Amino acid sequence: MVGGLVLAILSFSHVQSAPSQADPRRPIATERESAITPTSTEREGLIHLDVTVTDQAAEPVSGLTSTGFTLLDNGVATKMMSFRASEHARDDYERLTEVVLVLDEVNLSPVQFELAKRETVKFLRQNGGRLVTPISVYWFAPDGLYATARPTNDGSALANDVAHHRPPRLIWPIPPIHDRYMTPARLRGYLWDKALRTLYSITVERRDKPGRKLVVWMGFGWPVTERFEHIETTFDYIVELSTRMREARIVLYQITDWSDPENFNFDYPNFTSGIHGESELKTPSYQREPSAPLALQVLTIQSGGQVLDKSPDIVRGLENCVRDASRFYTVSFDPPHAEQPDENHDLKVQLGTSGSSARTTSGYYDQPVFYDQPYVPVRRVSVRELGQILAEANGQSEDKLAEHLNSVELTERLRNSLLSLWEDRLRGKNSKAALVRLADASVFLSPPADEILSNVAPDRGQQRDMLSRTGKYVDDVLLKLPDFFATRTTIQFQQRSPKETDTWKTALADQSLHEAVTEKTTLRYRNGHEEWDTQEKTGSRGAKLKDLSFIGIFGPILNSVLADAARADSTLTWSGWERGDQGQEAVFHYSVQGTNPSYAVVDCCLRGGTVFRAKPEYHGELAIDPDTGAVLRLTIQSEPGWIVEPDLQPVRPVKATSMMVEYGPVEIGGHKYICPYRSVVMMRSRPVRPLVFWDQKFEIYAPYETLLDDVAYTDYHKFGSESRILPSLEVPPN
Repeated sequence: MVGGLVLAILSFSHVQSAPSQADPRRPIATERESAITPTSTEREGLIHLDVTVTDQAAEPVSGLTSTGFTLLDNGVATKMMSFRASEHARDDYERLTEVVLVLDEVNLSPVQFELAKRETVKFLRQNGGRLVTPISVYWFAPDGLYATARPTNDGSALANDVAHHRPPRLIWPIPPIHDRYMTPARLRGYLWDKALRTLYSITVERRDKPGRKLVVWMGFGWPVTERFEHIETTFDYIVELSTRMREARIVLYQITDWSDPENFNFDYPNFTSGIHGESELKTPSYQREPSAPLALQVLTIQSGGQVLDKSPDIVRGLENCVRDASRFYTVSFDPPHAEQPDENHDLKVQLGTSGSSARTTSGYYDQPVFYDQPYVPVRRVSVRELGQILAEANGQSEDKLAEHLNSVELTERLRNSLLSLWEDRLRGKNSKAALVRLADASVFLSPPADEILSNVAPDRGQQRDMLSRTGKYVDDVLLKLPDFFATRTTIQFQQRSPKETDTWKTALADQSLHEAVTEKTTLRYRNGHEEWDTQEKTGSRGAKLKDLSFIGIFGPILNSVLADAARADSTLTWSGWERGDQGQEAVFHYSVQGTNPSYAVVDCCLRGGTVFRAKPEYHGELAIDPDTGAVLRLTIQSEPGWIVEPDLQPVRPVKATSMMVEYGPVEIGGHKYICPYRSVVMMRSRPVRPLVFWDQKFEIYAPYETLLDDVAYTDYHKFGSESRILPSLEVPPN
């Protein structure tokens, strides 16, 4: 989301038009300015797991294939969508790309902290300071969280920073503590949640970077006897931290060479199962140790890592951590559809080889937002049944009729002439808008049975003749349109905007479309270019026009569709006869396939502000006048494919686009032309939403939403001046 506006453009590469200087809010990206985003109809699973396999001697096991793995989701075998092995890594997606060492100055005694620093320096200076995997170092100190500038392979430089306690980057500060009685034990309790926030900050910084990341916490973590500062929402923090660590592909290890103090030591294996809800945290076991679900040891096991306490040699322990995390397998799968947010699922990987064991993320929280949640109407009705609803609405209140119309969905296409007739009979603005929304959503459906004509289908030769007349019509008429200007009135229907307090985990209960903004624009057509200036814009309070534009509607769109449909890898077939507003229509169905169609979909934006630009395959219908070849109706529909985010998460930013144009006779400069008089543009896409949690701000993909533009083209006038020479004109006297 950029500046609160969504930029969504459907365009054809044949069109060279661009917005005028008078409308700066339309930053349309041209083909040369915006690279094509690679998309695919194939995808990996929605959830990825990194799996470490070791033998009885705790040595990594390599050479396994997917047939040796069984993934259990809540005890049920689940299909794996993909399988990768780090030993055959081709890119950073399949490698351990970073090691993060955390020095805990808060929870360690001064002697222990100096030992952790000294051992870290030894580890970094091995092999002449040349690190195989880039490393970052974080300092959790009483006055804040610090870190190295960036991951680096220069171990010597890192060692010098650690040895001289020179952290170059402040992540966040901790206000000074003015308490003369503050003991180390009280300080640990006071900064308990700041230690947990340290882990969250490290995670959020890495969730958009490829590859697996190893985080090694030097110390025994934070006390489990302390009560979490956000105790009322502890479950929310458990879900959030678990989700972001899984997204970032973080595996956590704890390493020490000393015994944990009494208030840090507890029977953590009893707490490694995921929490299923807030009520579970109120049981006696959690009341005694309220912070146990968020303890370092518990999070370590849940991430697939290891607790290496009382290690005899920290340097060797660090080497073992890196080696253990560097050899792994990555599998993906699709979770089941969740009915409610935060459904806890246990995960296990079973191996077909004896003597080996697997460690991976122990569970996840399933969310409805993992899948699209389309609007489900209360009732689906035919055009005839809709007419009955309107006929019976006499005396019904405006709000009640509008509510009724917003709860239904048509199963057939509503013809424009019938829409105009019914719209004129309605008096209320809301009921009219609801009727228009119903009709617009139906334009891609088949017409009612009584509008499908039973005339004999033309043979192939007659079909070719019709299409030949259409091609001639496009070349001789539409591409030679005079310069003109017209009024374009756009009514945009939107879903209700989510509030800051609304969860990202599921779609809003009300996804119905409501009229939000109306915009009147002067459209100019000069030398084959479309230009426009905004004249007037009105809307409900707080509503903003989310830019849903179609470029190339005058002429070039038809030329492009016909050219694409005539390619060898595309199809153009007879569909049937229909009765339209202009009389009998010959309808053809086309499907444009291949790798480089001229049609493009541009949507702003992906996470990080990157513009999504795809050239998907598309299909639709072409309704023509069989005698003249004039195009009377055109539809274009597409389903842009999936992309892969750096965290291997497959995302479909735009699920579907649909566009319809109806053409009819208009007069321009004393001559009749067939020009657009109505269009409908729809897009269902997944916008980006900012999320702030634990003072960390980042972006997520929100639930899918639908935009719909109803556009009318009126008041066509020839652009320019006209003059005539009148003979025998007498000049009047002064």
